[in-house]
Amino acid sequence: MWNKIKWLLGLESKISLPIYTNLNQSNKTILVIDDDIPHYDKSSGSKRIFELLKIFKHLELNVIFLPNDGLAPEPYFSELRLLGVEVLTNSPKRKGMLKKLRATLPLVNYAWISRPMLNKEFQTIVRINREIKIIFDTVDLHFLRMQRQAKYEKDSILMQEALELEKLELLLATNADITLTVTEFEKNILELAQIKNVFVIPNIHEVKKNLHPISFENRKGILFIGGYKHAPNVDAVSWLINEIMPLVWEKLRGVTVYLLGSYPNKQVLSLSSDCVFVPGFIDDVSEYFFTSKIFVAPLRYGAGMKGKLGQSLEHGLPIVTTSIGAEGMNLTNNLNVLIADDTLDFANKIIELYQNVSTWSTIQSNAEQAICAYSPKVVSKQLKILFKGLDN
Repeated sequence: MWNKIKWLLGLESKISLPIYTNLNQSNKTILVIDDDIPHYDKSSGSKRIFELLKIFKHLELNVIFLPNDGLAPEPYFSELRLLGVEVLTNSPKRKGMLKKLRATLPLVNYAWISRPMLNKEFQTIVRINREIKIIFDTVDLHFLRMQRQAKYEKDSILMQEALELEKLELLLATNADITLTVTEFEKNILELAQIKNVFVIPNIHEVKKNLHPISFENRKGILFIGGYKHAPNVDAVSWLINEIMPLVWEKLRGVTVYLLGSYPNKQVLSLSSDCVFVPGFIDDVSEYFFTSKIFVAPLRYGAGMKGKLGQSLEHGLPIVTTSIGAEGMNLTNNLNVLIADDTLDFANKIIELYQNVSTWSTIQSNAEQAICAYSPKVVSKQLKILFKGLDN
């Protein structure tokens, strides 16, 4: 083993492997690299990777997680350790973390690297061990999201940046052994660009039952949730409060809007009023989903699978969203969601869903079926196929 390490890394004999207590030598090892340790209750991407880490352990893989920022925030760090995940953090600086990474590479079978910029850096490092299979997890197609934003804002400079990012993402996908998208829609975009070995691994959701369900008549309020470091969410709530809700309030006077989510910036906080509640991060948001009457996601641009919609479907809360919001989730207008793409139509759909118990009940009753394809059991089967293909 030591000779192999020296040969792969070209390092002197004084190098030592990090001490790992959760690695089973008879199991294969997956290295997972993301921006930071998953704050699973603050963003959709973090929730997805956290659920994936749990599935990897269930599949009896050794799991080593490298947060690019090198930090170990609590309680998230300890929760990963309790799962049996080894974590490479700064030791004491980032240089030390990268040294531990290089020493670890001979133990690794698969490298699951999230997002384009991390792949740009780490694909080269991981290739030191050419036996490692590289998995490029796009999380969402960043160039697609940026192109949509540039088109919406009529920003030619941003569009040029998006085109450059598209070249990078396609190159990274070409260099990876397999590329992941979260939706079939984005898989098709890559395949049209001649990218091979594209696989869909979506967000992961489970139905959450309320032991004391609240009826339509006893519910009140309109709910939105999203991390406000993400530009599409800031745009969505600005459109909602400044343009859509004034039309709604003409019919539904005084109805409250809850803008939940982490890191609300000045623009979001400025939307607060007697009818608009902006609380910032809340540890447990289930009560809002179980007591609000409807969920809204007025997203005008973005990409990938929208975790906020999955979260609402988990709780059986009927949704009004846009075509962008519903994209990639097999949702059907007037069956398990209401879809509207302009201000007046969106306002009318909110009013309809808020007032009509028949429409509300139809949408709610179909919510559970809409997310069955994203359960841990289903995604686990997809991952078994993915790893089997990499091993062949």
